[in-house]
Amino acid sequence: MYLSKEKQQMAFKDLIEQVGVAQAPGVIRTLLEEKKIRPEDCSFKEIFEAVGTGAFPQITAELISAKVIEGYTATATIGDSLVTTYPASFEDEKITGFGEVEQPDQVLEGATYTYTEIGEKYVQIKSTKYGKLIAVTEEMIQFDRTGQILMRAKGIGEKAALHREKAIVQKVIDVNSDAIRFNGAVGQALYRSTAVGNLKINLATGAPFGEAGLEAILKLMHNMTDDNGDFVYIDPNAMILLVPQDLMVEALQMNQSTLVPEGSENAVNTFKGAYTPLTSPYITEQSTTSWFLGDFKRDIFWTEIWPLQTFTHVAGNEDEFKRDIKAQYKVRYFGGCGAVDDKHCYKATA
Repeated sequence: MYLSKEKQQMAFKDLIEQVGVAQAPGVIRTLLEEKKIRPEDCSFKEIFEAVGTGAFPQITAELISAKVIEGYTATATIGDSLVTTYPASFEDEKITGFGEVEQPDQVLEGATYTYTEIGEKYVQIKSTKYGKLIAVTEEMIQFDRTGQILMRAKGIGEKAALHREKAIVQKVIDVNSDAIRFNGAVGQALYRSTAVGNLKINLATGAPFGEAGLEAILKLMHNMTDDNGDFVYIDPNAMILLVPQDLMVEALQMNQSTLVPEGSENAVNTFKGAYTPLTSPYITEQSTTSWFLGDFKRDIFWTEIWPLQTFTHVAGNEDEFKRDIKAQYKVRYFGGCGAVDDKHCYKATA
């Protein structure tokens, strides 16, 4: 079952002869999932020589998919800590019922309970499809460039993760001032220092990061009310602090120090452990002084039509004849990001 003691590569010719061409993709997928082989242990040239053009794309698709997913999952991102994933059915998804839940009513003996009203207000989040193709040419197979093919697949997975990360982070910090769309209207700014309609004050200006700045944001949180005038609960255990890299040291110090790091009077640091500090290049590139605090998952949704997927195009197409392409693979995802509410996330500017 092995080519040599030195390389310990799977002899696909023997494997395919044992399980059959039709079963080979499933067997390889299982071996990859059980970590009994790695994509790097395989040779595209040997697979092609064993099965020919017909089954080559389906078998190698398992290796490509494993490498794309490896690159995607291994890329360190913060996006999933900031959004709630919402399974979407439409490109422009309507989400209703936020900010309009009433308090419970007194119910007298024998009286009828009243229903809560969902209301007519809704928000919309637009999803977009993104993807890329990977082609394996006859030269790649002939000269056994398996390593290059797998590196390209992993790189596409990494880029897909970073592309999604950018979309999420830029919407959370509202780079284009259009993060929230009510009732089909154009996007509006998520953060504002004056209330406009149902949009509340969640922006503190002249509040550089530090003890005074955090106090200013907490005061805004304390006074926040919903559309019915009821005070809003913000879970203190879910608080995330988003800062540019320029403020990350101060954010970590404030989060971990027993005493106020910036103080000279040895005051007790009441903000120790009060939040989870996170940073991203997509925050830093916008501002080195602005920062954000809140339970972002309550307000920011990622609408997902398709998660990351890989597909295989079988041989026998024009590209095979014109460009000597023996297999093609498609990587794609379909999603979007937007705000459904504005009462659990806050911004401060210096």
